[in-house]
Order: sequence, then C-alpha cells, then structure tokens
Amino acid sequence: MAGFFSRLATKRVLGGVAAGVGGVGTAQYQSNKQASICTECVAEFNKPYGYKGQIVLPEGWVGFQLKNDYPVPEDIPKWPAKNSQQSTSPTSNSDSIISWPRPGGPDKGIPSFNPRDDAPWLDIDFRTDPETYCKVIKEYCWAGNTNTNFKVHENPIRPWYHAPWMHWNDNGREPISGLTFERPTQPGELSKDQKRLTQAWAIGFYNWMGATVFGDMWRDPANPKWDKHVVFPLGTCVFKVLMTEATEQEVPCLKGAPTLHAVIATAESAANKPDKKSGSGAVRKKDPEPLRLLQVDFAVRDDRTKVGLDGNGWVFGTFMYDGNRKDANPWDRIIPVGLMWGNDPELTPDLAEKGQKPRQSWINKEATDLLTSMGGERAAHGWGVGGRLNGPVDNFKSACASCHSTAEYNLVDKTDMLPPSNADSKEFMRWYRNIGPGQSFSGGTLWSADYSLQLQRGFFNYRTWRNQANGWTHEAKKFFSPTLRLEAQILEQKTNTIRGMTDEEIEKKK
Repeated sequence: MAGFFSRLATKRVLGGVAAGVGGVGTAQYQSNKQASICTECVAEFNKPYGYKGQIVLPEGWVGFQLKNDYPVPEDIPKWPAKNSQQSTSPTSNSDSIISWPRPGGPDKGIPSFNPRDDAPWLDIDFRTDPETYCKVIKEYCWAGNTNTNFKVHENPIRPWYHAPWMHWNDNGREPISGLTFERPTQPGELSKDQKRLTQAWAIGFYNWMGATVFGDMWRDPANPKWDKHVVFPLGTCVFKVLMTEATEQEVPCLKGAPTLHAVIATAESAANKPDKKSGSGAVRKKDPEPLRLLQVDFAVRDDRTKVGLDGNGWVFGTFMYDGNRKDANPWDRIIPVGLMWGNDPELTPDLAEKGQKPRQSWINKEATDLLTSMGGERAAHGWGVGGRLNGPVDNFKSACASCHSTAEYNLVDKTDMLPPSNADSKEFMRWYRNIGPGQSFSGGTLWSADYSLQLQRGFFNYRTWRNQANGWTHEAKKFFSPTLRLEAQILEQKTNTIRGMTDEEIEKKK
C-alpha cells in the first residue's frame, strides 16, 4: 500500500487529510501572489489548519483520510459494458481498445476489473423487483467498507472515493470520520420519545466510474475546471451514510445501531435561528461522541428510463436502520425505504391531495410501519412530498431526486433545493421535472452537476477558500446570497483572470 499512500499525498491532492504519521499528513500548503496552490493541508485538522482554525483533531484520535487519487475518463475501457445494446467486444490486437484487465490494485488506483461491468444493479428490473435491486446495491456498497468503518482507502474489494473540498464551510467535514452536518432533527420529529433537537451528520462515497468525473474536473488541483455539463457515466454508484446523535431511548429503531465517532456541533449552533432557516455546524464541540446509523442513501446511473415523463437516468434509493433485525453484522440491519427513478412531473399538489400516488417511486410498507410505530411527527407527514421518496432524516417537504436535480454551476444566485413557500402550482412543479444527465435545472448557460450536490458544494467551497487566500474575504453564506449578486459577479470576473497574472497585475485587481 505504500505506493498508494505516497501518491495520495502528492498526486491530485485536492483539499483533504493526507495519509501520514498517525493518519494526518504534514502541512504542504503553498501560496503566492500569482495563484493559490492548494494541497492537503487546507483540510488538515491538525492545529492550526482546521476550517477557519476552529476544527481541531482531538488528542489521541486518528484523523480522517481523504481518498482523492481519482481516475480520469481516459482510464475507462473503450468497449461497451455487458449490459449495453451494442455488440462490440474487446480484441487484443485493436489499437482503439484498452487491454483489460489491466495491472491494478489499490496501490495503482486502477481496478483490476472492467469497471463498466461492475454494475450488478443493471441486471435487475427496479420496477418489478425493487427489493432485490436494493439488496444488490447494499451488498455492492457494503463490500469491504463495513469491516473498516468506511475507511475506504483500506477497502480490498473495489476502489471508493470521497468528494473533494467538503470541509471548507460551516457544515464541513469533522476531523475523525469526515462527516458533514446534514440537518437538525426537531424534537418529536422521528419519535414521540425524542424530546430534544438532535443532529444528523453524513459522509458520501463514489465508486470508480463516478470518481472519473472528479478526476476530470480537478486535473489541476489549484485550478479546477467546470466549463461543461457534467454527465456521470453509466456504472456510477454513489452512497451516503447518515448518522444521528439520537439514542435508542429517543428513537427506538436505533437499538444496537453501529456507531461512528465525530466532532459535531454544539446544541446552540445546530438549533434553528430566528434569522435562518436552519441551524449549522459552525461551532463544534471539543470532544467526539458516538453517532448511530439511521439512514443510508444511494444513487446509481441507470438509463433504462426515458428522460421526461418516464424518469431521469438515475435511480435513487434509501435504507433505514431497524434494530428489530437480528443480522450478525449490525451494519446489515437496514431495510429499504424505497426507490425513486423520476419526479412524477404530472403529480401536482392538487392531484396528490385527491389521493393520486407517485408512479416513479416505490415505498416499502415495512419501513412505513416501522416509522409509524415510533409515533413521531415524521410519520404523520409521510416520506416525501406527495408520497414521493425521501429518507427519515430528510425534509418531508421535498423528495430525493427533486433536491438533487437543483445541482448546477450557479455562481450568482444559488438555486434553492425547495420551491418558494408562496409558489403556485406551476412554479412548484419546476422542482419536479425529470431533468436528464447533462441538463441543468435553470437552463441557459448554467452547467449541470448531474444531480451531484457534493460536486457542486465542493467546487464552490474551493472557490470561496481561493478568494480568501488571495485577500478577498468572502464568506460562503455571502457568496450564495441573492442580495450580493453584483459583488459575486465582480468577484467572478477577478478570479477568472487571476491565473498567470504578474504580481503587479494582481495587486491592481485587489
């Protein structure tokens, strides 16, 4: 593994924690007046490098390690996957086809199998056999990860990667497990026994095929390029593990749940504020505490839906922890909540009120019964808006595919993940269109992030840090504020031209 660790610290390092002594690398930060060259130290949680100097790795704990030695699209084999309609097959004497299997292994960052064939869900019909579809994906994501507590750099089965630059904002990565603040869960939301506000934290992972998108965008770690619509290739799988600080006394289904330790926010920071929609992870506790598994989300590229009325090219799914299960491995005690392969663009609020059900979501009755048994407010609202899919931790006013469809390069006016509270039916349904891969929510010249909110967030986190490093203090909350559009436009003009400028030219820009 030595080759892997050395490359993680030197090649395509994008703002995470380098693998080194004790799990936390030494600072490699460099900057000059011409450009901000970011390496691993910016996300390093060893004093004094935490986000704004606030997040410090507690003494005696091993730091989170970012897996970011991404492959690039050129590494993808040049023949169709086994599920493709094409009949082309590889030959050893073709100059246009990459020989496969290639010399691989974790130390080389290249899998020893054909990653386009490593998509077992494509053999299952998600409409007619959703439970098997969920089971296959769970086993795919769990293999080599649950026995290492999701330290994916130790996975011997297949490569997994983290999204870059998820640390540089108030809700960014904490230093032990790499979790980010998801949202506060209000008292009584999950269970009648939940008497306090609790916090949900999460971490996401991309498989080899999905990671090629990050490898393409971040070829130059100091100057990532987002200059086209993002399209994740067929075979992409991303999953997210969501942990809660709630106990099994507060949320009974958590009995025996596996844990990850994390440095989470103070209760005051996480609580909703009068002038904000939601609390944040801005102020962290000093000591870590165990968080329990509550939810697992996944999204896979599956083109067996026709973009439009039939679907959007992705299948989203959610699992929920069920402490009543007797599986030997507690990570296996999860049950499907459901699947979602489209936004049901014809299911208006009026039709939903009249009892019409979604046609592009499947909800597992077993999960609904489990949620109902705990007597929380969430059970009264259902999973997602209009009966669509959403997880127990998620906002019931939205749905999985709807939220993710808003992911795009929108510098000036960040697209809200929810419709305005005063939206009429026509405006409301803009959030429930079936937008295909490579299509942006807002249209026009805005680049699509192809349903990846992590890609969107990481890119803008980097830009915020870069602006600060060049002397332009610009907080993330201001960066996205519609009231500061002019400032953002001016800032964009400056940052677009900073590369390659002389010291004198940069000083004039400032």
